[in-house]
Amino acid sequence: MIKVNVIVALYYPNYYQRVREEIISFLQGFDYFIVFVDNNRTVKPNIENNKNVTWIIGSNIGGEFSAWDEGYDLLVNMKNPSDDEIIVFINDTFCHHHFFTCFDRYLYRKAISTCEDNNIYGDVNSIGEFFSVYDRHFSSWVSSYFFLGRKKNIDKLLPLNKQSGMDAEYMRYLSNALVSKRVDVPIFSDKLNQHLTNWLFPVNSKGWYGARNVSQQLILFKLNAIINEKLLTYNIIEHDLLLTNIYHGKIRTLYNSMRNKLYFFCKNNKLIG
Repeated sequence: MIKVNVIVALYYPNYYQRVREEIISFLQGFDYFIVFVDNNRTVKPNIENNKNVTWIIGSNIGGEFSAWDEGYDLLVNMKNPSDDEIIVFINDTFCHHHFFTCFDRYLYRKAISTCEDNNIYGDVNSIGEFFSVYDRHFSSWVSSYFFLGRKKNIDKLLPLNKQSGMDAEYMRYLSNALVSKRVDVPIFSDKLNQHLTNWLFPVNSKGWYGARNVSQQLILFKLNAIINEKLLTYNIIEHDLLLTNIYHGKIRTLYNSMRNKLYFFCKNNKLIG
């Protein structure tokens, strides 16, 4: 039986119950172990009855990325998984900031059951043109709400929260640019910085769903998560790993596009919470 270890970054208390149900649902038939990381410090129950589940309080210094690092450290200390075991990283938005159906459940299970030796799997996005990180050119990246791979490959990508190692001067530079409503990440190409500017400071609701009426501190926190996300793909490529889109193919691509468009339409028109 395939051994699967899942590290879940939690923040929203009202998301937890469905997140737990969906994860346990797509793990049926696998030999699984789940680490829930409570970044909000209010989600962790007093008693956990499932022997295949454990909890840790997260620092939230780097959102889901620090949660995944902390959860992974706990997993290794508790279970010492073998190099070929599957490691899944997921956050609590996967079934809330996207419509999540039985088809997505099937694709998650398929990625786990067919995980190949040199691959990292996830929802791969693109802006339709090439951009660069550290002068390495690529046109797509893995969205960081869900990705997985074998432990021996995950180890090559750690730590996931690379922004925590940046000095104060670098962080001030990023923050000062945001005051002017622009993104200027020195390791990113102009094209990628412009794309992120449009995303974080959207016009006509086209961009980050949380962009309205947020503090400067929260925008910087979000930008750090985006930088970590792009550095994740950069490191996948640098280590000669294959980035595999679970929504690859005409039907899956169309489905993924439609579910995201429908979600944002419903969100922008206040049809869903």
